[in-house]
This record gives sequence, structure tokens and C-alpha cells, in this order.
Amino acid sequence: MVLFRAAGLAMVMSLGACGVGEVPIGGTGTPDGGGGGGAAAQAFNTQIKPLITTAHPCLGCHSTNIAGEPNLSSADALQAKYKTKPGSGNILVTKGDHQNTTYFTAAEKTTVAAWIDMYGM
Repeated sequence: MVLFRAAGLAMVMSLGACGVGEVPIGGTGTPDGGGGGGAAAQAFNTQIKPLITTAHPCLGCHSTNIAGEPNLSSADALQAKYKTKPGSGNILVTKGDHQNTTYFTAAEKTTVAAWIDMYGM
């Protein structure tokens, strides 16, 4: 009986060490919640970053982690609240004028909402 238990335990231990289905460290670059270097970060850099650096100078105030404000310096740094789906209802899209200026045009809000819907949480 002890021999059967030992054999059974050995089989379980060897199967538990099986490498089938392991995910490589560093991920695969597929869409995620804004993970480092993945599709979300790449899309942020090509779709959102131009809006907040060229069209509107947002990073002067929104590049650090100040409580209650979005950190727009990268997809990774952007807090979950600002990546929550649906994009059309997200505060980045629904917030009105900011600092006496229209911070996103209707077309830019559509771009931001689409990014959130594709890569948000």
C-alpha cells in the first residue's frame, strides 16, 4: 500500500512539473490593460500621445501621480479610473472644458474613447 502511495505521489509531482502551456516571461505583446510595451502602450504612443503633447499641452500638469488627476505620461502610468470602459462614458471623454479651454475636440474624444474600448479595463 505504501508503495502505491509513493508511486502515485511521484506521478503527481512529475506531472506538476510539466512545461506544457507555460507563458514566457515578459508577455506576448498582445492587447492588455496598458501593460509595459504591449499593444496598449504602442497604441497610446501613436494615438493618444500626439493629442496630449502637440494638440494640447497636457503633460505640463498631467505627467505625475497627483491624487485625482490622470497621469498621461504613458499607458502604464495612466490610472485604472481613466482606462475604464466604456470609452464613451469615461471621464477623459466626458469631462467638459478644462482650464478655460476645450481640451479634446469631438474627433479627439472619439480617438480616446476607441483606445479605452480597445485596451481599457
